[in-house]
Amino acid sequence: MKNPFLYDLARSTPAVKKPGGTVQLAYEKDFPVVAGQKAAMALVVLKKGGIREPHWHPDAWEFDYCISGKARMSVVGPNNEWREFKVEPGQIVFVPQGYFHYFENIGKDDLRFLIVFNNSTRESNDDIGVSVSLGGTPNEVLAATFGVPKADFKPIPKLHKEVIITRRR
Repeated sequence: MKNPFLYDLARSTPAVKKPGGTVQLAYEKDFPVVAGQKAAMALVVLKKGGIREPHWHPDAWEFDYCISGKARMSVVGPNNEWREFKVEPGQIVFVPQGYFHYFENIGKDDLRFLIVFNNSTRESNDDIGVSVSLGGTPNEVLAATFGVPKADFKPIPKLHKEVIITRRR
């Protein structure tokens, strides 16, 4: 009989698998015991140069634990407050609910982050990425906001429904 309190996150099928890295999730669909408990977890592995798209969670805070590798991270909050910093193994980062943030692998080895959320839904259901935000804004508005020609925003992909993992080019 399957144990409802045990979930093998490290062996789970990645919800996101890109050249820049992977995201494995333990949330209410795959780990039903957390449904209604306001808890979920993700194991994010970024390859060398991998980047977790800048984003925010309107319904969850986030605790990040660096298992291995080296990261650069930025957190942006109200009143134009922002911090950019490095994260090393054994360190934790807390991102308050609704704060804009990203992280990237700046080391030579894989970066492994264990992330805890106080929301039991799939991360992509509580995630607003910069690409979706820009993709959902008319190019004319972006051009006026940034003071550049609207054609500069034509290559930006329009709305999608997945967590973006990419890498530096």
